[in-house]
Amino acid sequence: MSDVHPFTETPASTWFNDTVVQLPAAPQPDGVPPCHWMTTAAAFADTGGLISGDELATRIREHCLLDTSLRVSEPVSLVARWIVSRAVVSIDSPWGHLLPMFQFDLPRASLQPGVAVVLAELRGVLEGAELALWFVTPNEWLHGERPAVAMQTTLQAVRHAARADRYVALGG
Repeated sequence: MSDVHPFTETPASTWFNDTVVQLPAAPQPDGVPPCHWMTTAAAFADTGGLISGDELATRIREHCLLDTSLRVSEPVSLVARWIVSRAVVSIDSPWGHLLPMFQFDLPRASLQPGVAVVLAELRGVLEGAELALWFVTPNEWLHGERPAVAMQTTLQAVRHAARADRYVALGG
């Protein structure tokens, strides 16, 4: 008697096939095809990943509960202000706005120093997913270092790289 059993479709396998294997055919927000979202998410994995605005607000609220010196009464409003004012990199995804974590200082409930400086160089040239991916793509001006990582130690070099890439993108 053989130990090999024929595959029988179960409710779980049907659910898996319906939700994981089948992807929408049309491009999603920011013009990024659905199959690229997993690759995009993976690009941010070692810089803190991507987070929704609601989850970020929850994490800020948790930090405020642990550290009573933090004075953030409405974390949801704070995150919404950051997104609307374009003070942060935000990717419009099929799941809503996703925010790369490298740009936040959660223990202080604030933005990482330097994010505004670098964004000021790139706004108007790069937007959405393209802007976000700039931070996690090895950059020639930084000798192959990724800007999100380099910002922690060499902010001026990242600012100069952003300025140089803006110049090149605008056709010099």
